[in-house]
Amino acid sequence: MKNAISAAFCLIALSSIGGRAAGDHNLLPNPSFEMVEPPPPAPERAKQGLPEPQDTWLPRTWNLANEGDATWRCPDDPLQAHSGRRCIHVQAGHGRGFLRYGPMPVVSAAPWKIRFWARGSGTFVVGGFNVLPDKWARLPQEKVFSLGREWTSLQFDWQPDPGCHWWMLDIASGGPTDAWLDDVSVTHAGLQDLDLPPAGPLEKDDHTLLYLSFEEPLNEDAFFLEGAVSLSKPGGGRFGRGLQLGAGSCVACSANENLEPSRGTIEVWVKFLSPGSDSTARPIVSIPGPEGMWLGKDQYAHISFHFSTGWRSLSSATALGYAGSWQPGVWRHFAACWDKDLMELFVDGKLIAWDVRPQVPVSLGPELDIGSSGMELDDLRISNVARYRLPVPE
Repeated sequence: MKNAISAAFCLIALSSIGGRAAGDHNLLPNPSFEMVEPPPPAPERAKQGLPEPQDTWLPRTWNLANEGDATWRCPDDPLQAHSGRRCIHVQAGHGRGFLRYGPMPVVSAAPWKIRFWARGSGTFVVGGFNVLPDKWARLPQEKVFSLGREWTSLQFDWQPDPGCHWWMLDIASGGPTDAWLDDVSVTHAGLQDLDLPPAGPLEKDDHTLLYLSFEEPLNEDAFFLEGAVSLSKPGGGRFGRGLQLGAGSCVACSANENLEPSRGTIEVWVKFLSPGSDSTARPIVSIPGPEGMWLGKDQYAHISFHFSTGWRSLSSATALGYAGSWQPGVWRHFAACWDKDLMELFVDGKLIAWDVRPQVPVSLGPELDIGSSGMELDDLRISNVARYRLPVPE
């Protein structure tokens, strides 16, 4: 599978960066549900221009589903959380609630460990799915946990069989349930943290080709600026100031000096000012022309990173419809990494698309475009190495 399995795996969110669960390395970028964003607005509230209540905001990178009368909440209530400010609350009578994360790559026979904290009444059933190109197949292993009034650490271990290459974690309520869940860890032997999204501003190092914190105006001797391009007020960016791109805006610099075609990493915080379903292509970092490169959201809400040669696609990592329910005004982190072995695209720390053994360009066009109208950027870094890698099956 070269590209991410489609938008069915998409759920979104962002507010502030939360910490990872302690202990072993954790594959999850949002284990404590601290990163949230508003859901698509209810029709009546949208007509009145009212924001969605904080109690209805959704945890980023996780998938929530429900059957019957089951409901999920992720309230900002430190008194209810095991750690931090937030946790997940599920209530169900005759229905069931499902909390899912994935797909996650299986590259060895090492057993997986799933740990989490829970309290309340009812049960949680923990298992998952073997994610195949055309279907999900239920894993043969699962475990039922009965809940109590106090926070308790629970663990489920499972051993992948040779036919499982991608899997989806599934934590479901069982029977009448009124329960809280927090601090989830998914790990296996040899797993390394990606440290995405970054908790603070990045830094330059020997592999940095271009780093823009946008704390100071861009040097017009090195950058071409046109249209409504400005810096935000202090605190208006993801960290400090950010770059605001209004109507007719253009920021460009030399691609030859600031990007290595054969390998690299582009990482940046982006705030779109319109919904992901706005039917408008919004490039984040791109090189126009027949020998080109593109990272951004297209008019179909696909999130994509790709190279082209002679106007035809050379290699691509695309998550179909991934931005379809994104709401405006949310800072999201993008990281695109590539070399001759692997191309990967991460959003908010989650691997959403990949291409094994991609064709990498020998050369690219001369102009590197940064951002486009209708967005804000912060903390852009382009490197000449692939900084982040999550091994994937061939």
